[in-house]
Amino acid sequence: MSSHGGFLRSQGQELSDVDAVGMAEPEKAKGLAPKERELLKFVKRLTLEPAKVSDPDVEALRKAGWNDDQIFEAAFDTALFAFFNRMADAFGLGYDPRGWVPPTK
Repeated sequence: MSSHGGFLRSQGQELSDVDAVGMAEPEKAKGLAPKERELLKFVKRLTLEPAKVSDPDVEALRKAGWNDDQIFEAAFDTALFAFFNRMADAFGLGYDPRGWVPPTK
């Protein structure tokens, strides 16, 4: 389980919801609030089809209860993670399969 998945579990999320989020299938995460599922749907689209994100996507977030500052932050964080991942891929920065390993003294 990823660190994100572990965090969700520690916050009481059901394993099925963690799996749904991890598989980028927010519509299957029935334990999440509709507002949260809508945000994950937006983030998925922004990640996989950024050129297709349009006003109706943002309006759906507003209708779900997100304000413009929150929507901006979600888009910014998504773009930032995409940037970091692409840079890591481009320069061969691997991720230790054991997860984060603290430095030895």
